Amino acid sequence: MSPPTATGITTRIAAFVAEQPVNALPEPVRKEALRSFFNIIGCTLGGARHDGVTAADRALRSVAGTGHATLLGRARRADVLHAALINCLASSIYSFDDTHEQAVVHPSGPVATAVLALAELRPATGADLLAAFAWGVELECRLCKALTVPPAKGSLAWSGTGITGGFGAAIAASRLLRLDAATTRAAIGIALSQAGGFRAMHGSLCTPLMPAQAAQTGLRAALLAEAGFTSAPAALEGRYGFLSVFCETPDLDALAGDLGERFEILRNTYKPYPCGIVIHPVIDACLDLRRRYDPKPDDIVSVAVRASPGAMALCNNRNPMDELQAHVSLHHWVAVAFIRGTARVQDMDTLTAVRDPALTGFQDRVEAMQDDALAADAAVVTITLRDGRVLTSRIDHGIGSASRPMTNAELETKFATMAEPVIGEARTATLMRACWDLPALADAAELARLAA
Repeated sequence: MSPPTATGITTRIAAFVAEQPVNALPEPVRKEALRSFFNIIGCTLGGARHDGVTAADRALRSVAGTGHATLLGRARRADVLHAALINCLASSIYSFDDTHEQAVVHPSGPVATAVLALAELRPATGADLLAAFAWGVELECRLCKALTVPPAKGSLAWSGTGITGGFGAAIAASRLLRLDAATTRAAIGIALSQAGGFRAMHGSLCTPLMPAQAAQTGLRAALLAEAGFTSAPAALEGRYGFLSVFCETPDLDALAGDLGERFEILRNTYKPYPCGIVIHPVIDACLDLRRRYDPKPDDIVSVAVRASPGAMALCNNRNPMDELQAHVSLHHWVAVAFIRGTARVQDMDTLTAVRDPALTGFQDRVEAMQDDALAADAAVVTITLRDGRVLTSRIDHGIGSASRPMTNAELETKFATMAEPVIGEARTATLMRACWDLPALADAAELARLAA
């Protein structure tokens, strides 16, 4: 099959998405889509009562409309656009959301929160919702890969989720609304016209706001398109279109090649630790050294970290000042791993962890250097002890990576850890079963009600 050309690529994608039957997904793809959906619902509940989510809800609730949709874990309802925004903000606020292994986009939050809110406004079966979610995630991953992964020549400055999440959410919402190809194309263009987000916002509440805005943008775009709102027909490929704005040389094959045959959602991964995924193999190596040798923190003279280019570009941040900065500080998580032997949400609490003198002091012993030979899911950590011993752990594939994927049981443990403090043990167990049973649900909105 010849590689796709740019001509008409927006139209081809819209037609493909609109015409796919609900049972078109191969079984392995359907299963991975379900795992992605399951994981992000747990993440959403885990972040539901975060102070940042509460602040956003409080600031905007007075202008939010009629309560059609559930704010997960917050025991109230709002209009679908507000629900998509707040729920997606919750899903990403702890940096615990899923990540495509190559494009490093966090695809599920914008798509899942958009379609789940829409399902409370427009009834949909679980099978329909899962198919819409799967295609939204698939195309979001493809678009981000087309912008950021060689041979594409893009910029690390953009937030991949911020600029492509609305595209995925618009596609998923369009499917759930059963929009035809032309109207889906309009929704795509409306969403892409509002794309935005850049990495200078890392370490602030704007980091989770970018995917949250994408969820709202995509859902709004589909609703506008359904009502007859228009956009340019070549939103992706046109002169001064999305691809030219956000990328010097896009990879068109990554975006539109082998649609329905090659699936990027199969490269989706899930985080065992609540921080930037590029730090995970570093944490694995530190915890491995702690398990094998049990070094006392006071006996560790120095820690030498060899990290991937991505880890150094995004997370070489010593001495974070608060929780949000800790998300992207490998020095903080090295200290946590050796001193506490854990890597949990509570290990980035501003007062009890980020500003813990034991953790901040230990970071002075940590030196990180870039190793261009290391893959994104690899790291090497070497510690030097006071008795002269030098101990090393090399991680070639971090836990949760595509090469060492989390099992369903591990995802359930993660889900329970996030959800039980918010909705309780019994309701969490009921919700987990309902999430796994999503394809059989007659009313997909049941999940939202269970997670209220």
